[in-house]
Amino acid sequence: MVLEYSTLLDYATKIGVQARIEGMAKTQIENILASLDFIEDPKQSLLLSSAYAHRQAARLGRGYNTAKMINELMDRVYKGGEGKEKARFALGLAKWIYEIAENYRLPKIDIDTLTFEKFLEVLRSAQPR
Repeated sequence: MVLEYSTLLDYATKIGVQARIEGMAKTQIENILASLDFIEDPKQSLLLSSAYAHRQAARLGRGYNTAKMINELMDRVYKGGEGKEKARFALGLAKWIYEIAENYRLPKIDIDTLTFEKFLEVLRSAQPR
């Protein structure tokens, strides 16, 4: 089952906004992204990155929901037979979304129903900080 880019866009959006809501530092997303290269194996690296996200949340005492979302993303990529490239794309975009979210006054957002398209719609009416 190949993951569509629309699914990856939605996961990236949820992860980026959730990380901002939970007060994670942008560097944490960068570190999780870098964790994809801890080992060469393209499939096992997905599992390792999931564990690393949870480790970071536990170590920092925040970001638990973000870690769960990253775990879910990595699981979908893993079970879909995809490799690091799709995960790297989604996490890289999550970092972009995070950077956008930190520079706009966003209204209360329902993460469960958030999509990339809905996020773009919110940005059309959001005010910069």
